[in-house]
Amino acid sequence: MRKGELAGILEDLAEEKKINVEDVREEAFRLYFNLKPELKLEGVIISYLKGKCSLSRAVELVGVTVPEFKEILASRGIIRETEGKGVSEMDHKIKEIFK
Repeated sequence: MRKGELAGILEDLAEEKKINVEDVREEAFRLYFNLKPELKLEGVIISYLKGKCSLSRAVELVGVTVPEFKEILASRGIIRETEGKGVSEMDHKIKEIFK
């Protein structure tokens, strides 16, 4: 098929059969990513690094556990930065626990 033919066919179907184009595109991406899981993983990592999805959502999209995803990031040299609590805040919480 020539470039643009599939888009044209989809538009014709949408017009004649009242098919929702966005639903078709979403399903097409889902099927494509199932055939190419490495591309899906790359896309999810990029989205995660850009802050477009959380760690838990990234894990859900890729279909791995949190430790597995962290290992994947580490194997690619990606360092996760986490926000720690200040010393005074931690001291306060410790004092509350041991009252």
